[in-house]
Amino acid sequence: MAVPVWNDPLMVVVPARHTLLSHKRIALDEVLRYPLVLGDPQLCEGFVRQVDRILRQADREPLVAERVTSSELMLTLVSAGLALGLAGASQIAACPASSVVARPLACRSPMLTTYMLHLGGHLSETMSRFIDRVRSIEASDGRAPTFSALTGTAEEIEP
Repeated sequence: MAVPVWNDPLMVVVPARHTLLSHKRIALDEVLRYPLVLGDPQLCEGFVRQVDRILRQADREPLVAERVTSSELMLTLVSAGLALGLAGASQIAACPASSVVARPLACRSPMLTTYMLHLGGHLSETMSRFIDRVRSIEASDGRAPTFSALTGTAEEIEP
């Protein structure tokens, strides 16, 4: 069973002195005019699938400059001006770099969902407390995922 435990807005990571920084929010078509640094599909499979689904919404094929195995490497390559990056807001916050700036996409910011996978049946008390704690942290941020045990789907509730 897959239970969504938190959501993270997808952000565009831009070098500190890039022309796109004149926009508060950046259109996906604008992002795709530049080379991108994206996650490695073998090491970041779920993340890459979610990002690829978002990229397929555009008419333009992305120019992937590099596939990387860590957020730190992606931020380093963006900082060097080699490409733009796409990452969750929490990934960017966890690796502060003074020479990159994160901007949301111009459309309603897509949310990256992290799931906890477990075998069917009853969750242990420890796992239930973990899920409740993660959800309470996110709820205090104004976004709370809901889970329908019948359909197995998650939806974001806007405040």
